[in-house]
Amino acid sequence: MSLASALLLRAEHLACTFRNGTRAVKDFDLELRAGELVGLIGPDGAGKTTTFRMLMGLQTPTAGNLVVQVDPAQVAYVPQVFALAPDLTVDENMRLQAGLYGLKAPEARIASLLASVELERFRGRMAGALSGGMKQKLSLCVALLPAPRLLLLDEPTTGVDPVSRREFWSLLHEVHDEGVAILFSTPYMDEAEYAHHGLLMHEGCVLDRGSLGDFRDKIPGLTVRVVTAARREVQVALWEMKPLDLFGEGEVIRARFPEQDTAALLARIQAVPGVERAEVSEATLEDYFLHALVEAETGAPAAALGTTHG
Repeated sequence: MSLASALLLRAEHLACTFRNGTRAVKDFDLELRAGELVGLIGPDGAGKTTTFRMLMGLQTPTAGNLVVQVDPAQVAYVPQVFALAPDLTVDENMRLQAGLYGLKAPEARIASLLASVELERFRGRMAGALSGGMKQKLSLCVALLPAPRLLLLDEPTTGVDPVSRREFWSLLHEVHDEGVAILFSTPYMDEAEYAHHGLLMHEGCVLDRGSLGDFRDKIPGLTVRVVTAARREVQVALWEMKPLDLFGEGEVIRARFPEQDTAALLARIQAVPGVERAEVSEATLEDYFLHALVEAETGAPAAALGTTHG
């Protein structure tokens, strides 16, 4: 087996039921190999954090098997909650963690990591006084200090501003390009599309798994993007056209219809009062997640049901 395909972690039928009877995770399977970028995708309460805690040995599974085939010293974890010392400076936190990792002459690596996320000029600031985005970037820098082979990130950009999110992911892409395997969780569908392979989670279960291309191939129908300043009124009109799915946010509506003559459908939509623009759109991960969610909750194919969101 080549290094590029070496198995780092295998979870088989992992489950976690808390003492109060809550089943947080059910029958979770995962194989993570060197060089992969994998996402656990789902809303709050989907079981993502509990899954990470089991993978890191912080939560004992109540069923299933877990095999980690990489030295624990080469596994790094960034939890959802900031876990560094708030009463130490950025520099002190970095040096403390470098000492705990047993790194010798870490100054160059500390400087490089902090510079990569524009934290070097804040080396003297108390960690507790950092913004949410800066705290997450510091946590990532600490995790990367020992040059791990496997990096686990639990919702690393939740509550982080868009600019900081971009900087955060820029560094992650660089790390991944260097061969580090990354497993991350996120509730953000746009962010989830960075993953080469994703697991869609809801209420502790994996609804489906695959690449973005796999998900797009599975979703039936014709997806249309509608721009309007009168979203509520237009949604009512579109619903009369019997879409398979309807989702609205801001001035954009995404509707999925049964396969039909595209030009005729767009003409009908464009004729609705208040519609500024209607165009065929490639299905997104969010489109497929909503589709899979309907199937999971109803036990029937989503194509046989009309669903509306927003």
